[in-house]
Parts: sequence; structure tokens; C-alpha cells
Amino acid sequence: MNRHAALSQTEFEALLGWLAPGRDQAGEKYEAVRRMLTRYFEWRRCVPAEEHVDDTIDRVARRLAAGEQIRSPDPCSYFRGVARNVCFEWHKQKTQTTRKLPVNMPAASYCPSPVPPCLEQCLNALAPEGRELLEAYYLNRRAELPARLGITPNAVRLRVFKEKQKLRNCMARCLKLTTELPGAEELSAIGTSPEYSLLDPSHRK
Repeated sequence: MNRHAALSQTEFEALLGWLAPGRDQAGEKYEAVRRMLTRYFEWRRCVPAEEHVDDTIDRVARRLAAGEQIRSPDPCSYFRGVARNVCFEWHKQKTQTTRKLPVNMPAASYCPSPVPPCLEQCLNALAPEGRELLEAYYLNRRAELPARLGITPNAVRLRVFKEKQKLRNCMARCLKLTTELPGAEELSAIGTSPEYSLLDPSHRK
């Protein structure tokens, strides 16, 4: 288990104590959180993902060490909420940096993809329960969904498919508005990328 060097021992101990009562159990939970956050940021192309993971964990640990009472029954859900803010701030900063590029810079030298902003925009457009469902399903928490929702695995897959279709439709509209490339071409490129595998209706796991 590797502790992020930026955290003090007090902050790190506060984090472990919140994750689980036992040291070993807390260490396993910590590693699971890091893996979940890494997939979260990679999925949204917030790079380098490891730095964003450290930032997210640091923020939570410092809140705990400062005495903040976090009452979320699921630490992973709380971490994802903080990660959303980290991701949003990064994309916002990236957009501001892009706007400050010299006006005489050749267009071909900087051509950011519209996919990450569109994905985040469309995820935010989903109902909260729809977004939570997709994130749980595609961030390796799908095994717990049938019991948590009180439905069968097939019913879970059906709900995921419906939410995925909403996301695909939103992405298609967004990409056509934000890029000069044909929407079909961009969506084709998305379908070949593992970060956007959830947008492919043939994706089944």
C-alpha cells in the first residue's frame, strides 16, 4: 500500500480510520478506492490520471483530518463526488488554457478533442440515478447492483442499455455542435476507444 507523499501521517490515519475500522481492511479499501478512481479519470481522459487520483484522495483526507463529518454510507460514492469536481476543474482549466493560445498559432498544432467535454456534459444531463447506474456498472461495481436495486441481473442490464442509449443520443448531438468533423466519424472513433466502450450498444459484460 503506497501512501501519497503529500499527506501527513495524521491526515492519512484519519482517512484509513474512515474507510474501515481495521488496519488491514482499511488498506484493502484504500487500494480499491485508488483503482476505482484511476478508472474514473482514465474513462474521462483526465490525464495524468494518477495525479487526479492523488488530488481527490488528498482532498478527502484533509477534510477528515480537519474534523469534517462525512456521513456518506459508501466511501466510494463520496470519492466519486469529489472526483467529479476535480475532473470538472481540470477540464475548465484546460479550456481556459486553450483560449489563451496565441492567435497566430497554426490550427493543426493544437486540436483538442470535443469528446471528454461532451461526455461529461451528457453524463450530467442524465438523471442522477441513471448516471450512478452507469458509473457503478462500468466501474466494476455491477455485481452489487441486483441486490442494491432489488431487481434481477437481466433487469439491471436492461436499465443500463436504456441509459446508454440516452447517453449515445446526447453525445451524437453534442459532437455535431462542437466539431466540424461529421458526427458519425467521431462516434466511430469513440467506439474503438476503451474509455468509451459504454457507448457501444453491442458492449456486454
